[in-house]
Amino acid sequence: MSYYTDYYDQTCPTYMGNGAVKQLGISAEEKGLKKLLIVTDPFIVQSYIMDRVKSSLDDHDIAYVIYSDINSDPLDTKVYEATELAKKEKVDGIVGVGGGSSLDGAKSICILTTNPGPLSKYYGNTDYDPCIPLFMVPTTTGTGSENTVFSVISDTQTGTKKVPYKAADLAICDPELTRDLPPDLTASTGMDAFAHAAETMTGLIQCPKTDALCGFGIQLLIKYMPIAVEDGTNIEARENLMIASNLIGIGFGVMGCHIGHAIGQCIGAKYHTAHGISCAWPLPATMEYAAVSEPEKVKLVADYMGLDYPEDISNEGIGKLVSDAISAFMKRIHVKPMSAYGITREGLIDIADIVMADNCWPVIPRELTKPELEELLGKVYDSYQG
Repeated sequence: MSYYTDYYDQTCPTYMGNGAVKQLGISAEEKGLKKLLIVTDPFIVQSYIMDRVKSSLDDHDIAYVIYSDINSDPLDTKVYEATELAKKEKVDGIVGVGGGSSLDGAKSICILTTNPGPLSKYYGNTDYDPCIPLFMVPTTTGTGSENTVFSVISDTQTGTKKVPYKAADLAICDPELTRDLPPDLTASTGMDAFAHAAETMTGLIQCPKTDALCGFGIQLLIKYMPIAVEDGTNIEARENLMIASNLIGIGFGVMGCHIGHAIGQCIGAKYHTAHGISCAWPLPATMEYAAVSEPEKVKLVADYMGLDYPEDISNEGIGKLVSDAISAFMKRIHVKPMSAYGITREGLIDIADIVMADNCWPVIPRELTKPELEELLGKVYDSYQG
């Protein structure tokens, strides 16, 4: 049985709106910073996005050095590389610019810039000395990482994903920076936000703030994700997706995700698929699983999705209704199935052991044995065929 908590907060101040990236240089100057490490990826560093980031810093005479080798689902080895650069350049602040991988990488780099390694010392805790200021500039609308403490890193020693904890000092959410996000990444990152919301609302630990933020976020995703997938230049859709991602990030940052993300993170670790799509695939079956013990919360997800159902619908019925509706939505925004990435049903079932060791496993709303999990993994594969 799930339980409620009345504790919640927000990790950092947030600027939201078109042109908000101009605030980066202003805030860096206000904090007396002289030189920043910009953590990003190879695509961003060549884009107009980096031009706007640089312009904001140049306008306020803030120097910077760029680390642009962050990969999808960032490796701990990249974190170590960037940390050495930060120390060598004697930076006094860090800014993550990009999707969740860049933001998560920046968090871990920030920890190690002023604290001794290895990174594994900080998995799941904040037992470290104060860090230099950390700014977040998201360029996708999925993780909400700018307002969470989670830094999801691929541990090359164990082949699994681990989570150091680090909050940012400031988030700058500028929808204009997402206008060139391609349709497949718009869909993938948006579905990551959807999974955050639906899992958090149906997890072991629940909170009224979570329901409000995540539920409203689902409403925005349902309305605006298809628009943004079809027309990336629609700034109204882009702005609403950024709002949804950010609000859901605040919501799930309080409670955390459960079985869907445990599965998704392990898919990503084994098959190196993007985090968003890896967490989208399990979502339909996750809602069927959650409906057994949390039918009222799955009904709440259905309500925010705008679905109709009879008052006397069974637990199984509401789970199937939401599952089918999410699958149909994923098809509408052209999410490809696992088979398109070379993942087989048997290969998916084979990840059961690492799923049960995932950091999201402790908050699943209903206990599962390994055979039950293997059955669920088979359902995950079968429930979305694209």
